[in-house]
Amino acid sequence: MFDLMKDHQLQELHCFQQGKLNAMVAIHSTKLGPALGGCRFVSYKDFDQAAFDAVRLAQGMSYKAALANVQHGGGKAVIMLPDGEFDRQALFESFGECVNTLGGRYITAMDSGTSVEDMDWIKNKTDFVASHSEIGNPSPYTAEGVFQSIKLTLEEELNTPMEKATVAIQGLGNVGYALMEKLIDAGSTLIVSDPDKEKTRKVINEHGVFIAPVSELLIEPCDVLAPCGLGGVITPAIVPQLNCKAIAGCANNQLLNEEAGYLLHKREILYAPDFVINSGGLIYASGQYNQLSKEQIQVNLDKLIQTLSRVYSASHDKNIPTDKVAIAMAQERIEAFGVDQ
Repeated sequence: MFDLMKDHQLQELHCFQQGKLNAMVAIHSTKLGPALGGCRFVSYKDFDQAAFDAVRLAQGMSYKAALANVQHGGGKAVIMLPDGEFDRQALFESFGECVNTLGGRYITAMDSGTSVEDMDWIKNKTDFVASHSEIGNPSPYTAEGVFQSIKLTLEEELNTPMEKATVAIQGLGNVGYALMEKLIDAGSTLIVSDPDKEKTRKVINEHGVFIAPVSELLIEPCDVLAPCGLGGVITPAIVPQLNCKAIAGCANNQLLNEEAGYLLHKREILYAPDFVINSGGLIYASGQYNQLSKEQIQVNLDKLIQTLSRVYSASHDKNIPTDKVAIAMAQERIEAFGVDQ
């Protein structure tokens, strides 16, 4: 466990067990402010898998916060989905009690498997929570940032108009679905997949888009591949099979490892680093939590695209992978301006 923390430069890892609750909070850094990151509620095969997910996600949140210019460090929580029946409200209220013991070093929020209602239950036990009903769902802001990033990638990097582009979306959760609707409105051709068959039937009935098998979506011919499910889908093994010109999606930790990013660069598949382009939700949640004005929040949202443009330019100029460029930019800001809190 300590090797995992050292490899990802993690500051703290807290584990909680109360009744049906098995949870952990990973705090990567508090140099730029209290750690802010979502609470993931999905099934894990064991503790080690859950810990690995929490640690990698927390590190990504530090980079995301640094490049999004918000006054927060990176953190993440995972709650292991219990077997059998359980009281959801009691579970999340119990988690709220755990978050409260950290004294504000970590602020939780929505993530995969959690909802605004879950955040309200957490708020019954702690004030260190964003994206509850008084703040609102940050998903539309995440989707908008990813949409604008795809637009920039297509029009300025691939010289392809939105209405002539084909985008393949893997995963139709809150953000993936919102992204799909924005791309349809922009006139793009869509290929989508999701393991939820009821959801895909709804998409066919309402939008008439092409549905690809989940196992084949990643290798569908397209201009932009948008991973919008869980992380680690871009592996060294899958890169040679890809039929896209660029990758730009809302999922966290899309690259399994550094080698995957290098291989994408070698194949000249342009990668929009996920922690750059999916930061819209963080920017909104942070702004609302810290009571910033709508104008201040919008300024930071607009800077997201400017940051992506700088990443692309530096990658072209230095001939190095975009993920390496973005990580270096984030680390430089953390080290230059950060002080441990």
